[in-house]
Amino acid sequence: MEVGQFFALCNQYPWAYVAIIFDLGVVFMNGWTDVPNCIATCVTTRCMKPKWAILMAALGNLLGTLAAGFLASILPLGDVSSTVAGIVQFNTLGGITLNQMFIAIAFGLLANVILSLICTYFGFPSSQSNALVGGLTGSAIGLAAISGSTNWFASVSLNSWIKVLIGFFGSILVGFILGYGIVWLIVLICRKLTRGATSRFFKRGQVVASALMSLAHGLQDGAKFLGVFMVIAVMLKVGGANYVPADFNAMQGMWWIVLPVAVVIFGGTLMGGKSIIKTMGSGMAKLHKYQGFATDIAAGVGLIVATVFGLPISSGTIKATAILGVGAQRNPRRVRWGKAGQMVLSWIAIFPGTAIIGFGLTALFAAIFK
Repeated sequence: MEVGQFFALCNQYPWAYVAIIFDLGVVFMNGWTDVPNCIATCVTTRCMKPKWAILMAALGNLLGTLAAGFLASILPLGDVSSTVAGIVQFNTLGGITLNQMFIAIAFGLLANVILSLICTYFGFPSSQSNALVGGLTGSAIGLAAISGSTNWFASVSLNSWIKVLIGFFGSILVGFILGYGIVWLIVLICRKLTRGATSRFFKRGQVVASALMSLAHGLQDGAKFLGVFMVIAVMLKVGGANYVPADFNAMQGMWWIVLPVAVVIFGGTLMGGKSIIKTMGSGMAKLHKYQGFATDIAAGVGLIVATVFGLPISSGTIKATAILGVGAQRNPRRVRWGKAGQMVLSWIAIFPGTAIIGFGLTALFAAIFK
């Protein structure tokens, strides 16, 4: 599909424009609220000043998203976007118009924005992956509810949900193990060296590690929102919900889908979320430079591995659990497990929270506009 054809089809279905705007709005919120996950430790250990760290994270997200769009057409990395795009299965529903499908996508995304704003206001790290999945799931169920279907959950992909849950719980475990293991290895290698001899290396190394995580964040989260953009484009192309996986493959790597997502996540990252930097950087455990280095390497590697296997995961989740692993290696008693527990509960609560919002808004507006 060419860009001119895409916009010509959008003109026939105005709610497609609303869905696109909301998708870009969520991309902006992702950059705004997730930037602390990439640079929090680098800032709180004083390896970089906040303004330079934010700029570095913005560039990393920009390049990572562009890379996600490019690599999706030649490598299995596109599975992340396909997983997200496949969450909704509108072809199981009868009597639903294409505009109503776009309404469901739009308000599933709006649920993400609403909950992200709430979390940011109170200084809680929000999981964009959980919010995106929860919002789209709730909106799909809402659309099924007004369609008269007897099985509301038929419009939700079980396979996509399995990948999401594997990614969520796997990131908690992998983040902790990688954080613990990497910092243990550092301590073992540097046991005969003085703090002064290693300080300069880890100060510079943490900057590199934070840059790696920023790039990995763009690669992982950029693919998620490219997936939403792809499902919008594919539904326009086929004129409804009767799309197949091959249709997604045909959309991957198209510049007019990738470029706006990359530019918007860059702008959102520049805005930053300084209140979350404090929570992520020092709210759970006090870290030294070598520990911050281990944390960012663990989170960056975890994000890249999850992307390779097509698992949508939250950068906030894997970064936080990497911090816990790093802190536990030195002294488990100094880790603020209570704070960590609150964060895990907030991530879990995002699933039903956004689902309820998405369900209510979709059921209301899809019933009004056909």
